[in-house]
Amino acid sequence: MFNESFSTKIATSEGKEKLAEYGGSYIRDRLREVSYARKVIPPENVVRADCQVSVNHDTLVKIVELEPQSRAMSISFRGQPTARFIRGSRAECAFFTISSEQFQKPEQELLAYNMPITKIIEENSVKDIQEIEDREFTIHIEAAVQALQVEANGGVSTALNASNLTLGAVVEFSVLKGELARSAPTNDATPRALQRQDLVRLFKLLDGNRLRSERLLMTEVDWDDILTWTVEDNGDRIQSETTVDGYKYNTLLGRAYIRTIKTDLLRPGNIYVFTKPEFFGKFYVLNNTKFYIDKIANMITFQAWEDIGMLVANIAAVRKLETYSGDANPTTNADGLIANFIPKSEDALGALNNRVDAGLKFPQITQY
Repeated sequence: MFNESFSTKIATSEGKEKLAEYGGSYIRDRLREVSYARKVIPPENVVRADCQVSVNHDTLVKIVELEPQSRAMSISFRGQPTARFIRGSRAECAFFTISSEQFQKPEQELLAYNMPITKIIEENSVKDIQEIEDREFTIHIEAAVQALQVEANGGVSTALNASNLTLGAVVEFSVLKGELARSAPTNDATPRALQRQDLVRLFKLLDGNRLRSERLLMTEVDWDDILTWTVEDNGDRIQSETTVDGYKYNTLLGRAYIRTIKTDLLRPGNIYVFTKPEFFGKFYVLNNTKFYIDKIANMITFQAWEDIGMLVANIAAVRKLETYSGDANPTTNADGLIANFIPKSEDALGALNNRVDAGLKFPQITQY
């Protein structure tokens, strides 16, 4: 019935507008709900009047103003303070488009489905778009921590692995290794169990630089390690609750946390900590998410897209913990394991779990 109604409505111009309006509204609401990038930096909607024209390309940009430097000093009654010429720095945030595939289906074939296939694709398009959002965000924050790590090591890209830590040949500044990774006998890509002291050391990377750690980002795989913490880590009350109900609090060691199952984007063993968004960066959505739908002859076509901009203005506002012993610096790739640590390519995201099309389902007639 849904598919027949869909086909009927799309045959009229009024129906196309209603379907497109419904699709755009639905996608916009769900995007804000499911993206972990939006939980770290809540997005702001901007329009043409809020943006500027770039001098380098034929698209819009958003100019972000940064806080000017200032300080105080002690002086004598006859003394004069140091003069500072005020200058406010600015950064340019460029926009880019994320689009779903262009879905096509003949009207006659649409009627062959009992499930509301167009509605399912709309829901899946939400997840597909937000995956690319999160992938770009993960690449941004990784570039930020690696830039500071290079600076702390004298401007030289130095492999951060168990071997170099043992030799004292590398400084941990914006990236650090977990306790079990530091003592590993080999440089490999295997994530070790997350320890409580690992998170405390991670917090200190921010808290010791006149910033304050506010929220964690980790995979469900790394989160599961927390469930193995003992009574010495949790105390008797938390330990008994965790055994029955799991960890049910909104904070961990006083910090908010974000968990994700997207282990092909945020790879297990990588844990990030952030300050508040106002000390970190910006996330803009230009206008609203768009939804296009049309019918030419008997072919139904629809797609969704959005224009967004991301800016990590303060690269010192994010730090990273690695629970594996291998080197994850993309520049050095000293251990040849970088593919295990960085987000997978866009084409490789969302691997298929079921194998029905390959004939792998049970029971099958052929097995008897």
